[in-house]
Amino acid sequence: MNYPLITLYVPGTRPELVEKAARCAPDAVIIDLEDTVPTDRKVQVRQDIADILPSVALPVLVRVNNDPDFLEADLKAMVSEHVYGLFLPKAEDPAQIQQVDAIMGQAERERGLAAGSVKLMPMMETALGVLRCFELATAAPRVESVSFGSAEDGDLQGDLQCAWSIEGTELLYARSKVLLDARAARLPYVLDGAYSDIKNDEALRTDCQLSKRLGYDGRTLVHPQQVPVARAAYAASAEELDYYRRLIAAFEAAEADGSAAISLDGKLVDYAMYKKAQTFIGEKRTA
Repeated sequence: MNYPLITLYVPGTRPELVEKAARCAPDAVIIDLEDTVPTDRKVQVRQDIADILPSVALPVLVRVNNDPDFLEADLKAMVSEHVYGLFLPKAEDPAQIQQVDAIMGQAERERGLAAGSVKLMPMMETALGVLRCFELATAAPRVESVSFGSAEDGDLQGDLQCAWSIEGTELLYARSKVLLDARAARLPYVLDGAYSDIKNDEALRTDCQLSKRLGYDGRTLVHPQQVPVARAAYAASAEELDYYRRLIAAFEAAEADGSAAISLDGKLVDYAMYKKAQTFIGEKRTA
């Protein structure tokens, strides 16, 4: 299955941009009902987006409002056969994940959809959310991924009261913990957050490369020009693919001769490395 690994935000106030987003070929578009929508327009924008959903060609994700005044209505309106999943910002409470799951489940039943067909992606954007990431990731079966709040001057940086740098030192622990917890929860993929400097492709590439080294599979983006940069950065390189294909072939040949330990390019290879190679070849995309 192809998961939405390279995703692009579109403000809910600008539904005409959804069609334009398709031209840069992200895996999915994230229609935002939260930070880019003024409070006094949220109800109308919600309805406007619900009206256009059937006409959107790309897979659709929706970032809802995690606010008592809007959350339940957002969930009920956005659970649709035309929506792949919902992003829940500032997720902190596993009990809330279960409540959200129940509301989404009821909406699915009312619309004749299969249970759990609309996925949920909690966003790790607060210190408490990062601390509880594993509990949030395992709170409901429909949780398919989590998204880390890596944006400069974003909610998480503000909550931690830390600085931000392209080296990533300040957020490294939180970024790594979210990745570790998501893998421990056996989520199929993990998403990094937005990168706000839309005029600096080289810095975006550097940040994506760090994200990939940590183990993230993709990220959310805020501008169409970022899509090809991020896709290339997260994709498996030709060198990686060649090495792991040669490893699989060499190990299987040795195994057929009765050996489960070989040397390849000066490196010891046993079943652990063989399984890693199989996983890598099976899951990684090329640019």
